[in-house]
Amino acid sequence: MTHYIAILVAGESGKWRALIPDVPGCQAEGYGVFRTKKAAAISLAQYARSAANALPAPRSLSEIERDEQWLIRNGVDFQRAIVTLVRWPGDPFPEVIGRA
Repeated sequence: MTHYIAILVAGESGKWRALIPDVPGCQAEGYGVFRTKKAAAISLAQYARSAANALPAPRSLSEIERDEQWLIRNGVDFQRAIVTLVRWPGDPFPEVIGRA
């Protein structure tokens, strides 16, 4: 099962912004962490459907943490951000997680 890292950054008035560092331009906004994560998954799926090329391979969190230019450009401060995973939209087994 493949996942992409999403970084959630708090905005004003309870709004969050989700960034997917490995997919340029793929981001989402929402109110609350759960809704923002869901919006990020929808945004990733839409990007995958419309992309002429395949999605790039996801990087590890340590690789993203070393990408200082991306972090600065997007205003990411890991002391205030939430890091989560968003399922790859082409995953053939989306419902397997959490089942016994």
